[in-house]
Amino acid sequence: MQNEHRPRTPSARQASRAALALGAELDDTLNRLCTPNGRAFAAWTTLYLAAWALGVVLVVVLHGWPLLQLLTSVLLGSHLHALTVLQHDCGHRSAFRSAKVNRWVGRGLAWFVFMPFTTFTELHRRHHGFLGDSQHDPDEWFYEGGAGRLFMRECLFMPRFIYLSLVRIPPGELRGRVVNELLFNSLTHLLLLAVLLGLGATDIVVFAYLLPMLCLACVFNPISRGYEHYPMARLAADDPRRQDLRFNTISVTSRVFGGLWANIGFHVEHHMYPRVPFYRLPALHRLFHGKAYQLAPYPLFQFASHSSKPGDMP
Repeated sequence: MQNEHRPRTPSARQASRAALALGAELDDTLNRLCTPNGRAFAAWTTLYLAAWALGVVLVVVLHGWPLLQLLTSVLLGSHLHALTVLQHDCGHRSAFRSAKVNRWVGRGLAWFVFMPFTTFTELHRRHHGFLGDSQHDPDEWFYEGGAGRLFMRECLFMPRFIYLSLVRIPPGELRGRVVNELLFNSLTHLLLLAVLLGLGATDIVVFAYLLPMLCLACVFNPISRGYEHYPMARLAADDPRRQDLRFNTISVTSRVFGGLWANIGFHVEHHMYPRVPFYRLPALHRLFHGKAYQLAPYPLFQFASHSSKPGDMP
């Protein structure tokens, strides 16, 4: 496993990534950071799922208090985004050592947001391999319309990714997994809604199911995903910085965002070493001290860099 954590990127981006790569003297540290710890991931997952379950219970307890239920719905929507980050770790095989366990746990977590696990995993791997490549990065469509359209387009993230997975993944085992997961998610979600409505649990349907999913799709996912590579929406199509990780990606160091969304804000670090689990990304970030890349301290859309000169960043 000596060099398993080393970034594997197309040659056009090797120079920019080389500037961010950590030295060989940190190989042992990186190997430890990249080694999955199933117990730690399971513990964190249990905590996030328990918080989600508590939110559902609050929706029931707050019956007759629609404004408080609405606030709980917003929090549940934010929490669903954290679950997408957990399944995302399973897709990178950074949650467990076993590929099979990663796949099945990832499917379970992806079920909460309806997304077929294989859909996200396969397209996201292409995103990592071709970040900023207008021809091959499946996320390029979100950014090519500019900053004004970025967040509106991100609202279509799930249906667009499901469609792309059905047309871009060649027929075979992976396409079959997408179809099977999509059918299973569709049928079980419809069954769940039918049962809840049959029991008269309209509060749960509205405030713990429909509104949180709407908040996830139209608020939290656009903010988080749109912000991760926000500079790309501000760079011209022929700007070489679109394929430079130091300029096309942002890291958010806020502990608040880290806790809410499972540290996905450490996005430069994640792209450099995607095998590092989400709960170790703050430790990886500390190893990046002195590297020149875009940071976004709280609040949103305030850019800074570690050590670059003024004007270097877009």
